[in-house]
Amino acid sequence: MKENNHSDRQKSARIALLVLMDIIVLFLSYFFAWWIVYSLHIPFDAIVRYGWYMAAAIIIKIAVFALLRMYQTLWRYASVEELWLVIASACMANFASIIFFIVMGLRFPTPVLVMNIIFDVFFVGGIRIAYRTLRSMHNASEKGGGNALIVGAGEAGIKMLRELQNSSGYRPFGFIDDDPYKQHRLISGVRVMGGRKDIPDIVTSNPVTEIIIAMPTALKADRVAIARICEKTGVPVKVLPTIKDILNYDISQLKLRDLQIEDLLDRDEVVLDKDAISQTIAGRRVLVTGGAGSIGSELCRQIVRFHPKELFILDINENDLYYLELELNKYIKTTLKPQGIDITLTTKIASIREADVLKNLFSIYKPEIVFHAAAHKHVPLMERTPAEAVRNNVFGTKNVLDACVSAGVRRFVQISTDKAVNPTNVMGATKRICEIMVQAYNRAYDTEFVAVRFGNVLGSNGSVIPIFKKQIEGGGPVTVTHKDITRFFMTIPEATQLVLQAASMARGGEIFVLDMGKPEKITDLAEKMISLAGYEPYTEIPIEFVGLRPGEKLYEELSYNLDDFDHTTFDSIFIEKPVRLELVAVEAELKPLWEAAEMDDSHGILRGIKNMVPEFRHEL
Repeated sequence: MKENNHSDRQKSARIALLVLMDIIVLFLSYFFAWWIVYSLHIPFDAIVRYGWYMAAAIIIKIAVFALLRMYQTLWRYASVEELWLVIASACMANFASIIFFIVMGLRFPTPVLVMNIIFDVFFVGGIRIAYRTLRSMHNASEKGGGNALIVGAGEAGIKMLRELQNSSGYRPFGFIDDDPYKQHRLISGVRVMGGRKDIPDIVTSNPVTEIIIAMPTALKADRVAIARICEKTGVPVKVLPTIKDILNYDISQLKLRDLQIEDLLDRDEVVLDKDAISQTIAGRRVLVTGGAGSIGSELCRQIVRFHPKELFILDINENDLYYLELELNKYIKTTLKPQGIDITLTTKIASIREADVLKNLFSIYKPEIVFHAAAHKHVPLMERTPAEAVRNNVFGTKNVLDACVSAGVRRFVQISTDKAVNPTNVMGATKRICEIMVQAYNRAYDTEFVAVRFGNVLGSNGSVIPIFKKQIEGGGPVTVTHKDITRFFMTIPEATQLVLQAASMARGGEIFVLDMGKPEKITDLAEKMISLAGYEPYTEIPIEFVGLRPGEKLYEELSYNLDDFDHTTFDSIFIEKPVRLELVAVEAELKPLWEAAEMDDSHGILRGIKNMVPEFRHEL
C-alpha cells in the first residue's frame, strides 16, 4: 500500500512538473511569435494589452492537452506516434484559443497566431524529446557497459532496440541483417554492422557481451543457421521466440530466453492442416490420460487452441496436474473468453490401473476423443521392475480401451514410441503390445483405435536434455552411454501438433509414424549443450562414456520395414500398414502375462512378452 502511495505521488509530481514546463514554453511560444513577426523587436505595448488574454489562452491549451491525455503518455517510450499526438494537440489547443479570442472580440495579428502554432509544436515536442533523451542517457550510464548485438533489423529487432534503449540492462551496440540495403545504415542511431557471415568478426573485434536473435518470423532454416553461428562465438545468446508463440506480437525483453539445444536442430517447420484438426477437436468432448506429463500437458495446451467443448485431464500426479489446471484456466479466461469462446475444463486424479474408476469417469463425462499418454517410459527402471511396466503400460492401456468401448468413444489415439520397433527392452516391448491391442480393438469395435509412434522428445521428463543440464550445472561430468549412440529427436510442441494432425486423419487401425528427421548423436548434443552453457567440452566440463544400460541399443527404428509405409498428404506423417489381429487371440495371450505380472514373476513376464512380440530381443 505504501509503495502504491509512493508511486501515485511520483506520478502526480511528474505531471505537475510537465504542466509547469508546458506553461513556461507556451508563454515563450507567444513571446517568440511576437518577436519574429515584429522583425526581432518586442512590441511591449501589444503584449501588455493582450497579456491576460494570452494567459487565459495558455490555460485553455493546458486543458486541451489534458483532455487529449498528453500527460498520461509515457514519454520515455516516445516515438513517431507521440510526435503526431503533439502536433494534433498543439493544433487543437490553438484552435480552441483562437475561438476564445474571437468570443472575447480580440483581433490578434494572423502571423502571430501562425508562428505561435509552429513554436508550440517545437517547444512542447522539444521538452518531451529532451526528457526521453535524458532518460536514455541515464539508463545507459547504469547499464554497466553491457553491449547487445541485435540479429534482425526488422520490426521485431527495432522494437527490441527501443526496449533496450528505455530500460536498464544491455545497451544496443549494433544490428545484424542480411539485407544489403540496410547494411551500414543507421536505425535510431544504431548501425547495421553487416550480415550473418560477419557475426564472428564483429564479436571478436568489438566489446559485444550479448547477442539477441530477434527474428520471430524468419524461416526455421535461417534461425537455425544464425543460431549456430552465434553459439560458436562463445558470447551469451538470447532468442526471441517465433511469432506464433508471441501473442499479439508482444516483443519485449520479458519474452527473451536463452538459446536452447532445440534452436540448433535443423528440422523443417511443421505445417499443419489446422482446419482438419479443428474439425476433429472443435466443439467436442476430449479426454487426455497422463495429462500432467510432459507430452500430455503439451497435448492439452495444443487442444485448447482448437476450442473443444470440454477438456478432461486425468493423471495420478496431483502437483503437476494442479499447476496445469491453473495455467489452462488462465489461458481460457484471458484469451478465449474475451473472444466469446468458453471451454469447460475438468481435472481428475485417477490411475489407469483402476478399471472401475475409469469406466465410471468415462460414463459420466462421455468423451468423444481420447488421447492416451499415460505410461511408464523410463527404460532402465522398467528393466528392473518389469511387473510394473506390464501392469501400467499394458493392462492400464487395456483398461482405457475397455472404458472407451463401454462409453462409445468416437476415436482413441495411443501415444507410442520408436522403442516399440524391434524392442530390446521391457518398456519398448510393452508399448508394442499396446499397439497390437489398439489394432485388435479397432477390428472388434466401432471406435476408431489408432496409435502414433515417434522418438525421443527434447525437454520431456524422460529426455537426456534435463539430465545433461543438471550435470553441467553441477560442474560435470556429463555422462553418455556410448560415443556412437544416436537417437531421433523432436520438440514437444512439434510432436504433439503432429499427434493432433494424425488424429484428424485417423480412420481406424493405423499406426501413424512421425518423420523424426535424421538421428542425432547424443555425444554431439552433449557437446553443444556444454558450449551453450559457456564451457569448453572435455576440458572445462568432461564427457564420460559409461556404457549402454540394460535394454538400450545404439540406434532406434521407427518402422519394421520402411517399404511398408503408406504416404499421407503430410510429409511428416506416414502410416504403417495395418495388421489384421483378432481380439480373442490377443486376449488369450494377455492372460498368462497378467498372471505373471501379478505374481511378480520376471521370467514369466519376459516369456509372456516374447510370446506376444516375437521380435523382442531380450535374455530370458
